[in-house]
Amino acid sequence: MDESDYPSREAYVEARLAFLRKRLKDLGECGFYNAPGMDPEMELAFLEQVYAIEAEPCITYAHQLISKGVELPPPNVLDDECLHLKVWEVIHALSELRVFLENTGHLSDRELYQKLWSDSLNEFTWDMSHCCNGAMHLDLLGSGSEEDTRIWLAYYADDMQREEWLEQFPDEELPDQKKLACDRDQHLPQPDYGLGETDDF
Repeated sequence: MDESDYPSREAYVEARLAFLRKRLKDLGECGFYNAPGMDPEMELAFLEQVYAIEAEPCITYAHQLISKGVELPPPNVLDDECLHLKVWEVIHALSELRVFLENTGHLSDRELYQKLWSDSLNEFTWDMSHCCNGAMHLDLLGSGSEEDTRIWLAYYADDMQREEWLEQFPDEELPDQKKLACDRDQHLPQPDYGLGETDDF
């Protein structure tokens, strides 16, 4: 189903909504997604994400990237210049799949690519590439682990956040503040919903 096959955006939205409602009903997921007052564009964005999670097969980002022609060589075969270019190729290719990186500034290019190559790109996830304005956020500090928390406190938390953390955990040692390895995060692609803000996964 392609928007260009319909005479107007409104016709496409209505056809896509009908398709998604039927598919979700067939999956036994009828009714829970109804939201009074939700306009068709917002409902479409929401149902696309629900359908992606409920119906699409699990896939890895690595598989998606490779299928689009993005090579993923081992980090140790790339010199620093080639690795820098490869990192940004992967970042932009992920954004085309509606996957957006967060909290990468504490990692050098080599550290980031190593983490993506050996870990993040190989985890099974949902295919959001067909969604018109849904998105996945790949947070490099999103595991909730103690290590990730300490990295966040050292590199990303401001003074107020560090003070609040210390008040909540007075027996824990607050890590020293550290300078980010690079300013990459401010240049990362961001989701452009076009139809207005929606909730992300």
